[in-house]
Order: sequence, then C-alpha cells, then structure tokens
Amino acid sequence: MTFKYVFWAFGPAINAFQMCRPVISVDGTHLKGSYKGNMLVAVAKDANNSILPIAFTIVDEETVDSWCWFFEQLRCVVQDKQLCVISDRHRGIIHLMKYLEKWKEPFAYHRFCLRHVWSNLMSRFKNLTLKRLCWAIGSTTQERKFSRYKREIEALNPSAWKYLEEIDKSQWCLAFDNNLRWGSLTTNISESFNNVLRGARQLPIRACIGLTFKRTVQLFKRYTMVGLNCKTSLPPNIWKIYRKVDTLAQSHHIEEFDYTKGVYRIVTARKTNGHGGNVQIVYYHDKKCTCGKWQAHRFPCSHAITICRQRRDNPLTLVNGVYGTSTFKCQYESDFVPLLHNDYWTDPGWKIQADYSKLVTSRGRRRQSRIENEMDQRHPNEPRKCGICRLSGHNKRNCPKSQPR
Repeated sequence: MTFKYVFWAFGPAINAFQMCRPVISVDGTHLKGSYKGNMLVAVAKDANNSILPIAFTIVDEETVDSWCWFFEQLRCVVQDKQLCVISDRHRGIIHLMKYLEKWKEPFAYHRFCLRHVWSNLMSRFKNLTLKRLCWAIGSTTQERKFSRYKREIEALNPSAWKYLEEIDKSQWCLAFDNNLRWGSLTTNISESFNNVLRGARQLPIRACIGLTFKRTVQLFKRYTMVGLNCKTSLPPNIWKIYRKVDTLAQSHHIEEFDYTKGVYRIVTARKTNGHGGNVQIVYYHDKKCTCGKWQAHRFPCSHAITICRQRRDNPLTLVNGVYGTSTFKCQYESDFVPLLHNDYWTDPGWKIQADYSKLVTSRGRRRQSRIENEMDQRHPNEPRKCGICRLSGHNKRNCPKSQPR
C-alpha cells in the first residue's frame, strides 16, 4: 500500500498544548535525504516561551491539497480549541483558512508572519529605510504610531504603501490584530524547529519519526527538570522578562485620577538620547493600557506594574496563568511510554512502500547553509552588533561573554 502523505503527533505534546497560548506557527521545509518531499510542522510556545512541537507531516510538495490534508489531521489532535494560526502567505494556507469548515472564523484566525510581509515588500521595493519602517508599522501596538509610520512610508514611496494597504492590516499589524496573536510577530519558532530537525530530514520516513520521537522525549525530560528546579512563581525565561519590566517601572512617574475605577496617567522617564517622556493612560481594573502591550501579551507592562506597586498589590497577580510555573510543570508532567518491540505491535494490515520516482538522483553535495536574500542587507547608519550579546562596539571574536574566565 502506497501513501502520499504521512502524519504523526505525540500524545504528551498534544496534552501540553492544551495549556499553551492558543497560537500555533506552521511552516514547511524540504527533505534533505535520498527522497524528494517536504516536511510540514506545527509548533507553539509553552509557559516558558520555549518551543513545543505539536505535529509533523511529510508530503510530496507544498500544495493546496497537502496543506488542507495536514490541517484536517491537525484539527483532530487540537480538537475544538479556538486558534490563531501564524504562517507565511502560501496560497495553500490562505485557501484552507478561508474554506475549511473547522478552520474558518470564529474557530480559527489567520495571521501573516511579519518577516515574510517584510521580505516580500523588500523584493519589490529595495529601500533600507523602507525596510525599517515596514517592521516598525507592523510591530507597533499603538494606533498613533501606526498613523505616523504610515505617513512616512507614503512620503517615501507611495507604491510601497499601496502594496501594503492591499493586505488586510488585521493580518500583519499588531495594532489591529484584536490581540489574537498574543504578541507573536513571526514564524521564527517553526523555522527554528525546522533547523533543529535538519538531521531528521535526511532520514527515511520511519527513521525520521523515530528521531523526532526521541528528541521530543529528550525535550520533555529536560524541561521537566527545569520545572522541578524552578523556585520562582514564573518559569526562568518569563521571570527574566518580568524582572526587566519591573526594573523599568521604577523610573516612571504616576498620576492618580480615579482610585476606585483604576484610572491612572503614567509618564515615562526621559533618556539621554532624547527618547522617553511618553504619556500612557492605564485602566487598571480592565487590564488595559494605551501602550497596547498589556492587552497583546496578557502580561503586565511596566506602566501597569508601576500602578500595582503604588496600590501595594502583588504584580504577579496581573500575569496570565499561561505563564505560571505551575502551568509549566503541568505541561511536562505527561510521561512518554517506551515503544515495545515490533513483534508486539498490532498488525495494521498494510505496509508502507517506497516510491522510487521520488528518489534524488543528482550528484554532489547538497547545499546546507542558508542562502542570503534581500533581508540580510544592512542600513549604512545601522551599527553592527555582536552575534553573541547583540550589543554594538565589538564582534563575537572579542565579546566579553565569549572570553574564558
């Protein structure tokens, strides 16, 4: 019996996803072994902002049919949970999100990866200033900044703005997203996971499934230990973000307008580079701030924490439960069961047969490194940053963090 597509997902990972943010990132990549084909993956973020694999499939190529089939199987494992899907603008994904019954709104919402919109714009209008403005307008959570960047793009290149305007702004602009994507801008997590699986993509299907199973088991084992050793209310990565925001909150100036209704005015501190001094209005009881970050991430911004400190409340109570250490531990409590010997498996009544028409016959070594594109161009006024600490003034060869102590 010959199969065109192969799909697999692991139960403990599916159970862990039920406690994650309802946002999944999907992406496809080529197989690197003896057979032609593509691997499609769906991943999410756990409570620690780490990558959690959900499902995999191997198809002959990325088409409308293959993507529709993958999402039909994916809906079986994620059940009736309302989801936000972030992807590139592949016509197969756009088609299924419009016409597959269980993936249409309000069951699921489709959002575009900002980096792909960014890249598509740069391929048509090669301008490094336009590159910066496109990212700024897509990533801002404030409508006033959106309007400002819009005017700058129109003045710089009216055709570029006309191109962006043809795309529904709710699908690529964070300010008009209705807070469905929880602040996630790109498909970086699925693309990073594809890079992790580059070794598995060189193997036959059965070996590929076995290796993904082994690595998923290792992932659960590693994060189980992280959860057991965590002594804070938030997992390590989220705790670092919280401490950074809490430190920033200490420099804000607060004005109380209505204690009962929780209305406050926050003025941020002035910086030496001329930035700062921004005014934000916070509606404390409604968990809203005019900066938009609190609503988008369900995580308190520095303005909210400033008010919380003055009211002598615990800022950790403002953090959504999906970020908690208890949630993180529960996500990785599900144990994997070791597979028995093949002789103990139930006979399915069929066998997978190889399709030799899919064999790669070209000689030579496959190109393994990423091919640079227009997105790798750097603005002349943009300082170079170290590849390790991401600070300017040095490179990774003489980075203080890379030097032996």
